[in-house]
Amino acid sequence: MNKPVAVVTGCNGLTGQAICKNLSGRGYAVVGLDVGETGKGDFAYRRCDVTDYGQIRAAVAAIDEEHGTIRVLVNNAGVWHGKTFLDITPDDYDFTYGVNTRAPFFLSQEVAKRLIAAGGGGVIVNLASIVATTGSGVTDYGGSKAAVVNLTKSLAKPLGPHGIRVAAVSPGTINTAMGEKVPKEIRDRLIASSGLQRAAEPEEIAAAVGFLVSDDARYVTGATLDVNGGL
Repeated sequence: MNKPVAVVTGCNGLTGQAICKNLSGRGYAVVGLDVGETGKGDFAYRRCDVTDYGQIRAAVAAIDEEHGTIRVLVNNAGVWHGKTFLDITPDDYDFTYGVNTRAPFFLSQEVAKRLIAAGGGGVIVNLASIVATTGSGVTDYGGSKAAVVNLTKSLAKPLGPHGIRVAAVSPGTINTAMGEKVPKEIRDRLIASSGLQRAAEPEEIAAAVGFLVSDDARYVTGATLDVNGGL
């Protein structure tokens, strides 16, 4: 019996790797997408610039042909440049929204088309952020993640009748390369204001993704799960 296929974008980062491991442990055949020449970890890999619509379509079509229908899509890829409002350029803005918002939209569209053609049944999980609701000093990042939350809600109803659930995970501070880019004084203040007084480990975010993918969450759709340690 072939394993169900799960695709994880941004698979070479620490959170992406943790998600790949979690889903592999749950019995999925994991295929990672990222921009590097090679993939990390013991998973199938395909290079894909998710800001390029043509590459998105080609990657989904190739995975569908080589591995089978994609049953789980995790839109994990994300970027954060750290600039404040007055310094953000049009290129910064376009790149942030291209990775954080546009890519999940069109990846979800391509996967959903194939799921529906195959008879439905699948899960899409988007990575949002606490700043989707609190706002962010990096204003285009905050806006892009707010759009991810809205996309999650907006896709749930049209895809639900096809047995496709859509949910999001909204982390706070994570011990990753992106998390380390946050200035230390801001990072320390965020951690100090959290209930658990620490940043999340990538595996803890992956566990939330794993739950949303599982049958334990079979009645969860359109929802965003906060995983921020009480921030």
